[in-house]
Amino acid sequence: MVDAIKAAEILVTAHLQNELLDDIPADCKAQTPDEAIEVQLAILNHANVTHNGWKVALTNKELQKKAGVTEPAYGPIFEEFVFDNGHIFSNGQATVGGIECEFAVILKEDLPASGAPYTTTRAAEAVGSIHPAIEITGMRFKTRSSLGRPGSTMDFAGNFAFVFAEGITDWQRFDLPSHKVQHIVDGELIKESTGAWVLDNPLNSISFLANKLANRGIDLKAGEWISTGAATGPIPIGAGSKVEANFGELGSCSCIMPKV
Repeated sequence: MVDAIKAAEILVTAHLQNELLDDIPADCKAQTPDEAIEVQLAILNHANVTHNGWKVALTNKELQKKAGVTEPAYGPIFEEFVFDNGHIFSNGQATVGGIECEFAVILKEDLPASGAPYTTTRAAEAVGSIHPAIEITGMRFKTRSSLGRPGSTMDFAGNFAFVFAEGITDWQRFDLPSHKVQHIVDGELIKESTGAWVLDNPLNSISFLANKLANRGIDLKAGEWISTGAATGPIPIGAGSKVEANFGELGSCSCIMPKV
């Protein structure tokens, strides 16, 4: 059985220190999805990080097939790892994985567990603003892949950091499934996609998340971030590179990766 409190302490400390561990103790390794959720809950309650939203991942069939799963994944976002547009990272390159361009939202009203099941139409009514965003994936311990899906779930759902740009509140005028997204690295267009890459519509991620959290008795709350999943990526990134997520009229988001 996993020692969730011990695992949370090790993983939170490693994340805050931008440290990639060779391994973690055997009693800290979640072996099942339920054990991974225990660790995730312990991290949510850890005194040194502040929960301020959620991420959804594996939001298309191609990524699900690679991961050996049949539905998206999700995990918490913490204030300590959320940064403004244009952020320059000074360290942590050893723990960085890849880059994903994502549609992100801030909720303007709660989606309580008691209101489930939620339709996408109802979940969309809770969206206050939509923002261009970049997720940087990451890892806290080198042996995580040997644990499969539980390893990623317990390890901050595979997140290193998020960068969010200014959002818009009149987002309803955009056709999100057909909205174009460009993944640009050091001025070079690496990949172009649309919102359809994200569960056919980024808004579907919100209802998916609300219903999954409701099964755990967890409310989505006004003011929280939701990053809806990769519209492009994950794509490996080199040290010191500048990354831009260009969402056209929705705006753009950028950051510079650590050099070391």
